[in-house]
Amino acid sequence: MAARGFLGAGDIYIERLVAGVSQGLAGPYYANKFEIKPNVDIKELTSKGRNDYGQTLESVALQKPADFTLELKEVNKESMALALLGSDASVTQTSGTLSAVSAVAKKGFWVSLGKEAIDDTVLVEDVTDATTYVEGTDYILNRPLGMIKVLTTSAIVDGATLHVTADYAATSGTLISGATSTDVRAKFIFDGINQADGLACIVTVHEGIIAANNAFDFLADDFNNVVLPGKMKTPTGKSEPFTVKLVNAAV
Repeated sequence: MAARGFLGAGDIYIERLVAGVSQGLAGPYYANKFEIKPNVDIKELTSKGRNDYGQTLESVALQKPADFTLELKEVNKESMALALLGSDASVTQTSGTLSAVSAVAKKGFWVSLGKEAIDDTVLVEDVTDATTYVEGTDYILNRPLGMIKVLTTSAIVDGATLHVTADYAATSGTLISGATSTDVRAKFIFDGINQADGLACIVTVHEGIIAANNAFDFLADDFNNVVLPGKMKTPTGKSEPFTVKLVNAAV
């Protein structure tokens, strides 16, 4: 490269591997850090001789797995699943109606109605459908989660069966099943440039084993980052765990 210094900028692409099978290359993602650290283990033979006690007689450096740390500032379903050592899947709810669905009252506690995204208009009656109860007086609702709580001051008897009628909306999203793996494996590509000369720097980690050990704070005071520390392996067919390609200027 032309420059005599390096100040990097770039994007991250991630290709998750499940049982060695690619799940597709996703990205680009914004990152704060993409750090690689080669490691060696130094074996030394030291003397206990009278005149050279403690001196090194021989030294051998043995290669150890390289470390990497990826810190993503972009938090989405893929990066969160990686951080939580989990898997993500689509989850949907089609719209419909709760028609006199039974719910057993537990005064002072929430009870699920079995559906989320409950509509504004809700009818709550006793088991005979003869008495209609009043929201805010007899019960309160958590409409997004689809839950009802009978108030302790209500005339509704604890353990009574209620009939709830309401519409609910269609929803869609992602369900992350956390802590389902001891590690997550993925290929990482850094598509970068050296801002000192504008030339490309492409780093490829063939297979990184993420063993996330950093907490993800859902109530952080500032924007969260996803920190993914891990080790690299040299997969079959490769002679190195990672490559760095420095692109020269076009001629």
